[in-house]
Amino acid sequence: KKKKIVKDPGLPSQWPYKEELVKEFAFLRAKALADEKRKKEERKLSQTRALDLRGSLFCRDGLVERQPASLTSSLNRRDNSRKAFYREFRRVVEASDVIIQVLDARDPLACRCPDVERYIRETNPNKKIVLLLNKMDLVPREVGERWLRYFREELPTVAFKCSTQQQDRGLGQKRMPAKSGGGSDLLSVSACLGAETLLQLLKNYTRNAGIKTAITVGVVGLPNVGKSSLINSLKRARVAQVGNTPGVTKAVQEVVLDRHIKLLDSPGVVFASAESDAAAALRNAIKVEKLADPLTPVAEILKRVPAKQLMMLYKIQAFSSPDEFLHHIALARGKLRRGGTPDSAAAARVVLQDWNDGRIPYYTTPPERPKTGLEEAQ
Repeated sequence: KKKKIVKDPGLPSQWPYKEELVKEFAFLRAKALADEKRKKEERKLSQTRALDLRGSLFCRDGLVERQPASLTSSLNRRDNSRKAFYREFRRVVEASDVIIQVLDARDPLACRCPDVERYIRETNPNKKIVLLLNKMDLVPREVGERWLRYFREELPTVAFKCSTQQQDRGLGQKRMPAKSGGGSDLLSVSACLGAETLLQLLKNYTRNAGIKTAITVGVVGLPNVGKSSLINSLKRARVAQVGNTPGVTKAVQEVVLDRHIKLLDSPGVVFASAESDAAAALRNAIKVEKLADPLTPVAEILKRVPAKQLMMLYKIQAFSSPDEFLHHIALARGKLRRGGTPDSAAAARVVLQDWNDGRIPYYTTPPERPKTGLEEAQ
């Protein structure tokens, strides 16, 4: 037999101190809610500290991981995504026999993470590391060739251009032109370039003492450098989801290329914890719409790109400061607030999106390597 619940009748309406008691109860209820909120925040903080402690293995080896920038709306979501992306990245590294680190040919040093390479060598020296310079069509030929020579002094390096064809199956592959480090002559080619060289390199790794063995190839790199597009180009089909915003790949994707080669696509992770959002935004590692301050990255763009080039691209008049530049962009693109005042933040996001899409031409050149004692003597 269920016990009958007696409803609380509350305070009698004629109670002489009713108003004071009601206020006291309201105060106690608010205090209890505040205490509960404070304890909840303390629990979140302790979880964050525990997460940092759990990542001490990579930190000890010099590899510092940062939460994926595509999921930064709240502390809880940031913690969950950080753990998930970190776990998926480690899973790819540990399961792979060969690691392909994808770099954007426009600024490959900024995309490269030597700490990842050092971690791989120290934990498992038998794993092979290959550097892949993607988007070679966006840099001049001579610059691409210089980057290839620069990186090949350290590791096997392959020049690559992913397929831009729209069909789901039968994506084309062509041989990279001889002595081609990229350049505008590749812009008109929609088929993949460089796949033959990369596949031949991977097939060489499948041979062990003259016997062909199966290998697993992990594809790693910063968000939006073209990891999934690389896999689609090698498979000649759209098997991995792609997009021009960071964070499209959220979990490991496994693709069987043939009976000897299996590919693992990993989520993009920003590895440098001390890196500013502005620097990450210029590498398309943070979604433009998620940026709290889109103005600072635009100021960095103005330091790298000649003003005349931007004036011709956007068909605007001369400017002398980032604020004046964004003022002209807002007027030209119709980014206005109420009352017709230019919206600099909206204009900055337009410029950043153009930057990430490659509409603003930009590239870096290899630095000079320090000479060895023998070279100096010669």
